[in-house]
Parts: sequence; C-alpha cells; structure tokens
Amino acid sequence: MNPYSFFKLSIRLFILLLAISLFLFSWSVWQNNRDIESVSTQDIQNHFEKSVSWLEANYTSVENTNNPILWWMIKQAAITSNNETLNKIYFNYKTDHLDNNPPNLSTPMFNHNFRPKLPDISVFSKLYDYQTFFFYALSCDESFAVEPLIQKQLMPGFCSLHFLRQSCTTHQVMGLRFMQRYRCGYDEIVNETIIKLQEILVSELTWDFRVGDIYIQRVLMMLDLGAYSEIKPIWVENILSAQNDDGGWDDLDPIIFLGNDYFLAYSTQLFVIKKINSDFHSTAQAIWLLSMLVEETKIHQ
Repeated sequence: MNPYSFFKLSIRLFILLLAISLFLFSWSVWQNNRDIESVSTQDIQNHFEKSVSWLEANYTSVENTNNPILWWMIKQAAITSNNETLNKIYFNYKTDHLDNNPPNLSTPMFNHNFRPKLPDISVFSKLYDYQTFFFYALSCDESFAVEPLIQKQLMPGFCSLHFLRQSCTTHQVMGLRFMQRYRCGYDEIVNETIIKLQEILVSELTWDFRVGDIYIQRVLMMLDLGAYSEIKPIWVENILSAQNDDGGWDDLDPIIFLGNDYFLAYSTQLFVIKKINSDFHSTAQAIWLLSMLVEETKIHQ
C-alpha cells in the first residue's frame, strides 16, 4: 500500500470511529434524559432498606473510615428516616468514635453548638481547597472568612478554575450548605451562588451519563438544595438500578463484562478495568439520598 492510500484509509477509519463515538455518546445522553414514570415511594423504600442492610453487614469494616462527613450523612439519613437499624448503627458509631474522643474541627457535624477556633490557614496547605472551605463553614470563624481561599469559593465561577475535578461543583455546594446550616453569614452572596450552581448541577447531570459516585453526589446535592422538582425520574431510576446485589454502590458504571468478575467500566477516571465492589463513600451518599427521596415522593405522589 502506497503512503497516499494508507493516508486515505487512516482518514476514513478516523471519521468512522468519530461517527461511532458521537452516536454512542448521543444515545447515552438520550438514555440518561428520557422520560419515564416517577419511581414509587415503596420501590425507593425497598432500595433504602437494602442499603441499610449493607451498612449493618459491613459496619466493622467501615467504622474507622477517616471521612467524618460520610458519618454525618448517615446521621442525617437516620434523622430523616427514623429507621431503627440505621439509628442503632449511628448510635454505635457515636458511642465508639465520638463520645469518648476530644472535639476536633469536624465536631460541629455531630454537635451543632460546638464552634472550634481554626488555626492559621497555613496548617491546611496540604488539603484540597474544598476541605479548608468545609472547616471554615463548620466553624464560621470570622478571621477565616476574609481569606482569599474562602472568598473565591463563595463565587459561582470558582469551579471553572478546576474543571478537571468533576466533584468540584458538588463540594462547593456542600460547603455553602454548611454555611447556611451554621449561619456563617454572607446570606445574599451564598443564595445567589447556590442558584447558579444548581443550574450547573442540572447541566452536569444532563450530559454526564456515568452513574457512579459523583452522579449520586449531584442528585444528592440537588435534593439537599430543595430542588426535587428539577430531578428527572430517570436519574433516580439510574441510581436505583446501579445498586449492587449486596445493597451498596460503587464508582463504576459497567460497559462490558471481561470475565473473572472484571468489567470495563466508566468511573471518575473515565475508563477502568476493575471488579465491582461496593464502597462506603458511594453507599453513604446513596443512603442519605434515598432517605430524603422517600419523604419527597410521599409528598409529591
């Protein structure tokens, strides 16, 4: 084959692959936004109870997870649902890991009246920006409020500087919601930013069809913002369908089964080859989400 023929063949193959990719992307986006009937309250309740059973069965392996906000979400789910098993799980966690330990910067999540004094911002230099923002929002420390790192996260354009970090918008919303919960002030700015970030969340959910950890997180934040009417039934159905047989969730959206329990799957890192194993990070968020969805669907159905 001469170089010119090879070049033409390469161009044709490239165009074909591009056309196939565009078709698959368009089809996936359509699937992710098609109209379906709203999921029933009972169906959501069944998935919720299954997820609580996963947490009960895996408590000893996740109780030492060094991520307090996940246990705060379990606490919120227990309050919302008043589920007996979930209440017992949270009580055990509180007794074993909170009551006998001195307060720290995360304590306001579990003791609403505690307000820590934050150290110098240089102490947080190795943390992600959103983590420092969380600690500010939990403390409402006025000396921290003027820091540029905090001020820029009050603005709706903050995540345009971090467009490769897909959880940026949801983390920013979480921080702003903590500011509202703990009454840090800046009410007008926070409210205006949240309105704009809600629009961004809808856009992200519309175009990003990968049903994993961040997908769950986006729907969760929409619901926490009181935007149930903006949540498409198919997004809820996608999350319920992604629940694993053991009752938990993970960060994988399977594409092709490869054998020996391995899948080629979408994830936060686009494509991975992994076995599907439920994890606490995704499941804790889903538990809180479903606890709120049960109550919302009771009202709207």
